[in-house]
Amino acid sequence: MLMNKLFTLICVVGISMQVTHSQELYVGDNAEFYLGKEMSFTTNNTIVTLGSTGIFSVEAGTDWGSPSEYVNGKVIAYGDGTTKLPTGNNGIYAPVTANHTGTMEACYMNSAPDAGANGTNVTAVSALEFWKLNGNAIITLPWNSSSDITSLVTNNGGVLNAVAIVGNNNGTWNLVSATNTNTVTGTLTTGSATSDSANPITLNGFSQFTFGIDHQIVLAVDDLFLTTSIEVLSNPIARGENIQFRSSNDFSGLQISLYDLSGRTVQIYKNIASNNGLGILQQPNLPSGIYILRFEQEGKQGIKKIIIE
Repeated sequence: MLMNKLFTLICVVGISMQVTHSQELYVGDNAEFYLGKEMSFTTNNTIVTLGSTGIFSVEAGTDWGSPSEYVNGKVIAYGDGTTKLPTGNNGIYAPVTANHTGTMEACYMNSAPDAGANGTNVTAVSALEFWKLNGNAIITLPWNSSSDITSLVTNNGGVLNAVAIVGNNNGTWNLVSATNTNTVTGTLTTGSATSDSANPITLNGFSQFTFGIDHQIVLAVDDLFLTTSIEVLSNPIARGENIQFRSSNDFSGLQISLYDLSGRTVQIYKNIASNNGLGILQQPNLPSGIYILRFEQEGKQGIKKIIIE
């Protein structure tokens, strides 16, 4: 094993010296490529591919990987530590960050996960991507615009913080950590979810992992929508027309923020009131596309997606 790793380390040095020419790395059947955390390594913006039994492995603590340099296949991390496993598939870079004890394995697929029932406290599950993971770790999974977290959130309560990591256990999608323990960062288009930082997961107990909605967070945060049934009228909305919404109760003192899909704030409306359940917002000169309205009042909030034609 030591001689094999020594050999692959020598290969790493040779590849990192290729500056002007692309260098594809293919790890064939029954071969293993090992990357130490102190090694300087590049494939010159090409994706690593594996044979059916080829292995790409890294030392714990490694931070290698980018949208143009990742592994299209399974990555193994040896040792204990916090490691970025540079997984991707079909043009999507989706690295797993794992604080792991012992060997960790990760593979990403840009395709629909297995169908299954929603378990306790799971409202909905992504149908676009999944990871296969093994080991014992606290994990962070990333999303980008291709993940369509916008639809997952806005169609299921409108609370970004309700995004959670879920795992398929014998045909049922369950939260991998207790409710209200995932940490969510970022925006609807770019962000990540981290499992309970105090309790590592025995990953082998789940066949697949993806994003879902933690029902208890929706109940706790989204009382504004649950009690008032806010809906956006005439959606899609013609360019130049006012944005109108209807609710079961009249409001005063609402703050409504308008965002584009990159997370940029387009407009903030303050002290909005509704009369007879009807509220009106003057539409700024928006180009056609999808936008997000965030409603906030007295610590309660909710999100609605709108389309400008």
